Amino acid sequence: MSANFEHYKVFYYVAKYKNFTRAANALLTSQPSVTCYIQNLENVLGCKLFIRSKKGVVLTNEGELLYSYVAPACMQFMQGEEALKESLGKQSEQINVGATQMAMHSYLLSGLHQFKEQFPQVRLNIFTYNTPQTLSELKAGKIDLGIITTPFYCDENIKAVKVKTFCSLLAGGKKYGEYSGKTSYLSELSSLPLITMSNVTTTFAFFQEFYHSCGLVMQPSIEVAGIDLILPVIVQNLGIGFVPEELAQPALEKGEIVEIKLHEQIPERSICIVSDSRRPLSSAARQLQQMLEGNVEMTQ
Repeated sequence: MSANFEHYKVFYYVAKYKNFTRAANALLTSQPSVTCYIQNLENVLGCKLFIRSKKGVVLTNEGELLYSYVAPACMQFMQGEEALKESLGKQSEQINVGATQMAMHSYLLSGLHQFKEQFPQVRLNIFTYNTPQTLSELKAGKIDLGIITTPFYCDENIKAVKVKTFCSLLAGGKKYGEYSGKTSYLSELSSLPLITMSNVTTTFAFFQEFYHSCGLVMQPSIEVAGIDLILPVIVQNLGIGFVPEELAQPALEKGEIVEIKLHEQIPERSICIVSDSRRPLSSAARQLQQMLEGNVEMTQ
């Protein structure tokens, strides 16, 4: 038996995702089929390409050498397919986008409106995740683009482009009106119940670090799953919490909440568009990416 392109394509996806199951999902096939392809390729080449572990697989030295040649070839092939589809008018008509709630409400939705006006035939699938989940789905090939909020950490294969900065403010319900007419130190508010995002989110990590920089330990009283749940809880006078300024503004104008000013400066955060440089985008996804990015600063 001799190896063909399909063997090397399967090898590329297993090496990329370091997991047989994820590779099978990306290839729309079964895990046993992927295993069979890899075993056949190893038999043909006469060496082991992967070492199995509890977390997945890692490349052997021989596998690393092979991947350095196979990866560029596979990417060229896939880019060629997309170019041909585009020239024939058959480019992908579906884009999968993952976004945090903050990124979706304050940035993505307006951009999607413009995109749909120009490309009404393209189907958009929008998924709401927190930042770590969005990055995980992007690496697994389940979404084409991610729109996430800082802070986050990613490997060198993830391209991140900063598209917007935003600030947060500390707010409370009408019950906490006595704090609205003065500027307080964060330590003076430690006895008040604190409402935060879930401890698995980057927003939680961001404010945990903010408290730490002030020499304090953040101790939430209530944790909520989404940014859209913080304001309703604050309005019900169940505590104080940090809210992005633009999301808080309508409630402030209606008098439903009050701003609690701090001596300490809350650092700015950013919204970024992320993509996997190892996976070519369809023509439609590239159009959306370029439209959302515009003339902005590349952060990585």
